[in-house]
Amino acid sequence: MSVSRYPELQRIDQEVQECIRCLLSRTRTKSVPGEGSASAQVVFVGEAPGEKEDIEGRLFVGKAGRLLSELLTSIKLDRETVYITNIVKCRPTTRGLSERGAVEWIGDRKPTNEEIAAGVPYLETQIRIIQPKIICTLGDTATQFILEKYGLKPRNISKVHGRIYSADDIKIVPMYHPAAALYTARLKAVLEKDIRKIAGLLEQTTLV
Repeated sequence: MSVSRYPELQRIDQEVQECIRCLLSRTRTKSVPGEGSASAQVVFVGEAPGEKEDIEGRLFVGKAGRLLSELLTSIKLDRETVYITNIVKCRPTTRGLSERGAVEWIGDRKPTNEEIAAGVPYLETQIRIIQPKIICTLGDTATQFILEKYGLKPRNISKVHGRIYSADDIKIVPMYHPAAALYTARLKAVLEKDIRKIAGLLEQTTLV
């Protein structure tokens, strides 16, 4: 374990908390840098924080977070031994009116290209510091971005979930986002099957 990696990650956390690279800095409650072990073998990358993450400043809280924790436990991992982060570090929101046109509501949306570009340097630095053996992408946006970043053909998550890609010294395993299983029950079994691919990779003495 490289103890020196922790101060580097703490520095990135501080930069994210102070970031004003895009307009999300004006609407966020808290930025959400990432959390977990600086010596993690597995890094999980999602899209962006949601409402609860924005309030608490932590990743994967609520039902989706509980499901992710269950999935990790099923392969004898936990949140303290992996690293979890997003491409975009602040919550992208949209505003609108209720059906009666009176009450303003705030909802989540996909990040724009500009917002992704603002978050990418932080993500790339996190990966460089941690040097994981495996990157697990959660959801379509993260999957397409990571595949393209490592010179692979970006494809929809429904086409590539559970596959194992090799890029440099890293294995990439795309998975559905845990939140998807909250809306489509059958995807929970898919997630359970796909995360076992990570367990299989970790059991290997070398990753080739």
